[in-house]
Amino acid sequence: MKDSKYAPIIIFAFNRLEPLKATVSSVLSNPEASESDLFIFVDGPRPNKEGEKDKVQSVQSFVKTISGFKSLTYYFSDRNKGLAGSIISGTTEVINKYGRVIVLEDDLYVSQSFLRFMNEMLGKFECVDKVMQISGYGTLLTHIGSYKYHAYLNLRARSWSWATWKNRWDTVDWDVKDYNQIKKSKKLQCEFNKGGSDLFGMLKGYFDHTNNSWYIRFDYSMHKQSKYSIQPVRSLVRNDGFGTNATHCSGYNRFKIDFEPIHEGDFLVPLNLEPNLSIIKNAIRFNSIPYRIYGKLISFLKVIIFK
Repeated sequence: MKDSKYAPIIIFAFNRLEPLKATVSSVLSNPEASESDLFIFVDGPRPNKEGEKDKVQSVQSFVKTISGFKSLTYYFSDRNKGLAGSIISGTTEVINKYGRVIVLEDDLYVSQSFLRFMNEMLGKFECVDKVMQISGYGTLLTHIGSYKYHAYLNLRARSWSWATWKNRWDTVDWDVKDYNQIKKSKKLQCEFNKGGSDLFGMLKGYFDHTNNSWYIRFDYSMHKQSKYSIQPVRSLVRNDGFGTNATHCSGYNRFKIDFEPIHEGDFLVPLNLEPNLSIIKNAIRFNSIPYRIYGKLISFLKVIIFK
């Protein structure tokens, strides 16, 4: 297993050239980028999607020109694996060599302090078993009171930038072998949904073949192990991927953030960080039923008005 001060960065891309350029540019704005190994996985075009092969090829051509990192390694898939298949296989390959990874998708714009935060948290919490994941993304917190730290523990994992270690990644049950148990138990479903009212629905969607998500299976494994994700009080990542070309996100973005372009000074995050129930409730409110209904309504109205 390779030893390095900085964790390798993985970017998963597909057919969107300009968003990928913006993502890479933002990562390069971090001083740590020049000392970080970059891996890019570009998924293959979908069958019978007119024009998609050319779009994927344009992404591949750009990837070959990327410079500014310690090293560049890229993988171009001949077939379309889908986002879940690409992320699971790609992350597994890199994490098996390096023991830890920082992961982005091609629609994320990161702060100049993103890599510093992610690497610091990976180093600090490597031996803290209750932490399953580090995220650079955090939703808008409006009621933090006297909370003095720059990050908090959340019941819910995040997919918009994340990092983890091999010994946590290896514990994920991608087959969700106990699904029939939670499917039959409202109590177990309610326990899972403490991280957001949409969680069990997404898990059910995976088994109904309406939601091929790596994330919901990771989140469920984190829940089953009673572990947490560390997330910044002020987000170091914003998602620019909402729109007609997004793979899983289109329309209105209800997930508000307080984006921090650069964090001056040290990140105050103690090793003995404990869950703050008030902060957690505030962080996951965007996944509550009222917010979800509002988001769907606004997205529907935008389609009607702008079609």
